[in-house]
Amino acid sequence: MKLGTLLFRVTGIVVFIQLLLGGLLTFDFIGAVSHIITGLIVFILALATMIVVLVSKPALRPLRGMSIGLVALIVIQIILGFETLQTGSSILAWIHFVVAMGIYGITIAGTFMAMRWDQMAKNPMVNQQPQRG
Repeated sequence: MKLGTLLFRVTGIVVFIQLLLGGLLTFDFIGAVSHIITGLIVFILALATMIVVLVSKPALRPLRGMSIGLVALIVIQIILGFETLQTGSSILAWIHFVVAMGIYGITIAGTFMAMRWDQMAKNPMVNQQPQRG
């Protein structure tokens, strides 16, 4: 699972950069191309993260759900982003931003969950209750 933890971390960092670029794009400091390219990188990282989490043993079901949800939200985000660029709608831009916050939240939560899972796998005695009797 260490690879899954690393991928969640890297994805979180790139999502944060994507959020910064989105703000710069909103205020016309940059063009849309850099935001779109970074979004493609985020999507590829999320797919890689999902694949690693789905094939890892032992499985952690909540992390599987988070990685699948992350990819699903990014697909929705891509659709919203292009629609926002085409229409210029402020409402779509806000929805796009809210979904971006959800994506960032999932990557951060997934990172910490994967880190905890790695710690539990290293030292399984930490989580066992003492025997009474």
